Amino acid sequence: MNIQGPCVLFIGPKTFGYENEIKRELEQVGYRVDWHDERPSASSFVKALIRVHPGLAAPLSNAYFDRIFSNALKADYQIVFVIKGEALPLRKLAEFRKSLPNARFIYYTWDSFKNVKNAYEKLPYFDKVYSFDRFDCLLDKRIKHLPLFYTKDYEKLSAINSGKSSPPDIDLLLLGSLHSDRYSVAQKICSAAKRVIQDVCIYKSLYFQSRWIFALRKIIDPQFRVMPWGDVAWKALNTQETVALVARSRILIDVHHPKQTGLTMRMLESIGAQKKIITTNPDVKNYDFYREENILIVDRENPKIPEDFLKQPYQPIGEEIYSQYSLRMWVKEIFSV
Repeated sequence: MNIQGPCVLFIGPKTFGYENEIKRELEQVGYRVDWHDERPSASSFVKALIRVHPGLAAPLSNAYFDRIFSNALKADYQIVFVIKGEALPLRKLAEFRKSLPNARFIYYTWDSFKNVKNAYEKLPYFDKVYSFDRFDCLLDKRIKHLPLFYTKDYEKLSAINSGKSSPPDIDLLLLGSLHSDRYSVAQKICSAAKRVIQDVCIYKSLYFQSRWIFALRKIIDPQFRVMPWGDVAWKALNTQETVALVARSRILIDVHHPKQTGLTMRMLESIGAQKKIITTNPDVKNYDFYREENILIVDRENPKIPEDFLKQPYQPIGEEIYSQYSLRMWVKEIFSV
C-alpha cells in the first residue's frame, strides 16, 4: 500500500462485509482509509429508531458524529466518502463541510433516494453524488447513476466455474434479508419452478436481524404474519459461506424491494460469478449485460418459469461489459477527479 496516498474518511453502514471489501479495494490502489459505521450503534433497537423516529435518535447520533469529526479535523482527510448516511444529521454534515473546506465530499446510496431520510437535503454538501437507482438520476440531474458491483470472490468463482467438470448440486438459490413481500414472492417463484421440474433442488436462507422486531412485525405487517419462524435465518451468512453456496448453484433468485428499481447486489454478483438469475426487477432490461438466456424476469404476483430456462446453461457476456461491473471499476469511477 502506498502510505503517501490520499486519506479517506469513509462513513457507511455495516452491510454483510461490503464495507470491508470497499475499504480493502481503496487501500490496494493507494488510499489510506478510516471507516466508521454510519450508525451510532449496531443494535436492532437503534437501527429501528433511526429509521422510524430519527429525532429521538438525534442526541445519540450527534454525540457519535462529534467524536468522529473531532478526530477528523486532526487527520487532514482529503476525501470524505459517505454511503447512505441516513443517521448522519444534516447539521453535523454542514459543520463538517465547513471545517474541511479543501476536502472532496462524495456520496453514494444503495437505497433509493426516496427511501433515505433527508437525502435530498444533503446533496448541496457533496461534490459528487451517485445512486444505484437509475430513476433517481432521471429525476435529479445532480445525481449520477452507478450500479453496484461484484467483488473479487465472485470474479474468482467465475474463473473456477469455467474449468469445473462436476455440475452444481443446487438448482435454485435464494439468499437475502427479509423485507416487504420477499418471502411470499419467493414462495411463488419456488412453486412455479416445482411445477416445471418436480424434483428441482432449491436452497433458501432468508435472514432477519432481530427476533423481537420480527415478532412485532408479525403483529402489524400482514406480509410477515404468514412467515413461519422456522423459515427465518437469525444469523447472517458470511462472505465465504455465501460464495460457497453460489458456487454450488446453477440459478440465483432475486426478489427486489417493490419500492426500488435499482439492481440488487445479488444481481451484480450473478454477473461476477457468471450465473443465471431469476429476478422480479423489469428494469434490468435497460442494462448492457442483459441477456434473456441468462436473466429471467418474472411477475412477482404470478411468476412463470419456462423449462428451457431451468435447463439451458449460462451464456457468457463480453469481457468489456463484464469487467465494468467489478468493484475496482466502481471505486475508479467514484474516486476519479
